[in-house]
Amino acid sequence: MNMTVERISYLHENQISDFMYEIQHTLRPGIEADALAIRRAVTLVRNNAITSYRYGANPEDFMISLEGGVPADVRLSFDRMETACTCGSFGWCSHRIATVFHLYSQFHSLTDWLHEWRRAESQQLALSISERTPDAWIDVLSRLTQPLRTFDQSDNPGIFIHESSLIDQKAIPLTPFEWEWKPLFELYYRLHLLDAGWAYIQTHLNGNFASFQYGKWYIQNWLIEQLDKLQACISAIGAKPKLFETDAFHERLKELVRTFALRHPGLFEKRFQVYRLFWEHLYPNPKERATEMTILSKDPSEEARIFIAFFHLMQGNHEEVKELAKDMDANHVELWLPLAQLAEGLEEIETLSVMMHAISPFIGEYVNNAIAVSNRPLFVRTIDGLLEAADFPEKLREEMFSQYGTAGVDVYADFLVERERFAEWAALMHRYGVSLDSADAGGLKLALAKDPVAVIPLLHTYAMKCIQEKNRHSYRRAVKLFKKMKTGAKKSGKIDFWNQYIDTVREKNRRLRALMEEMEKGNLNL
Repeated sequence: MNMTVERISYLHENQISDFMYEIQHTLRPGIEADALAIRRAVTLVRNNAITSYRYGANPEDFMISLEGGVPADVRLSFDRMETACTCGSFGWCSHRIATVFHLYSQFHSLTDWLHEWRRAESQQLALSISERTPDAWIDVLSRLTQPLRTFDQSDNPGIFIHESSLIDQKAIPLTPFEWEWKPLFELYYRLHLLDAGWAYIQTHLNGNFASFQYGKWYIQNWLIEQLDKLQACISAIGAKPKLFETDAFHERLKELVRTFALRHPGLFEKRFQVYRLFWEHLYPNPKERATEMTILSKDPSEEARIFIAFFHLMQGNHEEVKELAKDMDANHVELWLPLAQLAEGLEEIETLSVMMHAISPFIGEYVNNAIAVSNRPLFVRTIDGLLEAADFPEKLREEMFSQYGTAGVDVYADFLVERERFAEWAALMHRYGVSLDSADAGGLKLALAKDPVAVIPLLHTYAMKCIQEKNRHSYRRAVKLFKKMKTGAKKSGKIDFWNQYIDTVREKNRRLRALMEEMEKGNLNL
C-alpha cells in the first residue's frame, strides 16, 4: 500500500528531525566523500528521483524507491531508527540521505539546513584555529584544502579554479586579527594550497610548464598567482622584526617547505623556486642553513643534492658544487638548470662554469629526448645564454650547436652574425631552408651592409622561389630582392657581373609578362 510523502512527514516529524540531526553530526563538509554524498542526495531530491513510498513489514517501516543513475530501494524504520539500502553502501549513502531530505523538505527548507551544515564546519575550523600553535594551523588548513587533493587529471580546470576560490573565501575568517600574524598565517595557507593541489597541477601540466593549451593556461596562471602571493608573504615577513612567539612556527615551516620540495613529483623548477624563496629571504642565518644541509645530506634523492648545492652556491663554495655535480647524467640536467640560472642571476660565474661543464656533455641527449619539439628553440637559446655567461670557449659553444639539430638554427644564426661570419650564416640559411621573412628578421640587413657578396647567392634563391609562385605580388617581392642584390653588387664593385646576371634572369623568364613589367619598373641594371 502506497503512502503520500506529506502524510509520512506529518506523522513522523520528530523521527525525521532525529535522522537529520544524525546526518548533520555524522557527515562533515570538510571531508570530500561526505560532501559528495550530500551533493548527490540533493541532486536526487531536486530531480524528483523518489518515485513511491510503501508500507514495509510493520506500520513503522517504509520502503522508498529511487530512480536515477543507479536505481535503489531504501527502507526507513521509524520505531528502531534504522535505515537500509539495496545499493550495498555502508552507512549514510546518498540514497538514504535523499529519502530523509525529501521527507524533511515537505515542511522545512532544505537550503537553510545545508547552509547551517556548512556554517557549522566553518565555526569548528575557526574554533580550532584560535589555538595558536603550528599543529592547530596545520590541522585546520589540511582539512580546509582537502578538496583539492581529490581532483583527477580528467577534471575540468575551471572546476579546480572555482574550488580554490571557495577555499580562499573560507580561509578569510580564519585569518588572525593581529597584523604581526597575518602574513605568517597566509604563508602557511598558501603553502598548504600548493601542497594540496600539486598532484592535479603537475599531472595536468604533464611536467611541461611551457605548453599553452587552453586548459593548461588556467592551471599555469593559478600556479603563477600562488607563487606571487607566496613571495609577497615572504617579503612582508622579512621586512618586519620576528616575534619570539613565531619561532616554533618558523621551525615547523622549514619542515613543511622541505617536505613540499622533496616529496612531490614534477615541475622541479617551481618546487626549487618555492624552496629558494624561503631560504633566501627568511632564513639567512648560517647556523640554520648548516642544520638544513645536515638534514638534506641524509636524503639520497638527487633533488636533495641540488638543494645542498644551492646552499654552497649562496656561500660561494665552488669546489663543493663541483663535487656534487661530478656524477651528472642526462636525467639530472632538468634538475641542475634552475640552479645554473640562479648562479647566472647572482653573477657567480665560477660556480656557473662548474655546473655548465658538468651539464654540457648531456645537453644534446636531453634536448632530443626530454624537450618537446615546439619548446626546443627556446630551450637552446637558454642553454647557449648560460654557456656564454659561463665564459665557455667559443669553439666549445659552436660545437654544441651540432647536437641541437634544427632547434639550434636560430641561435647559431645569431652566433654567426655576432661574429660577422656572413658567408657561413648564408650557408646555414641555405642548409635549413630558412624562410625569407625569418632571414630578414635575423641578420640579412646587417649582412648586406657588411658583406653583400656573401649573401647574394642566398637572395638569388629567395628571388627564384618568389618567381616560381607566378603571381604579381610575388614578382614584386622578387624585384625588391633584386634591388637589394643590385645595391650589394654596386657596393662590391661587381657591376659587370650584376648586369650579366640580371640580363640572364630576363632571358630565362621572358614569357612571364607580369614579371617583365615589374623588372622594367624596377630599373635593375647598373
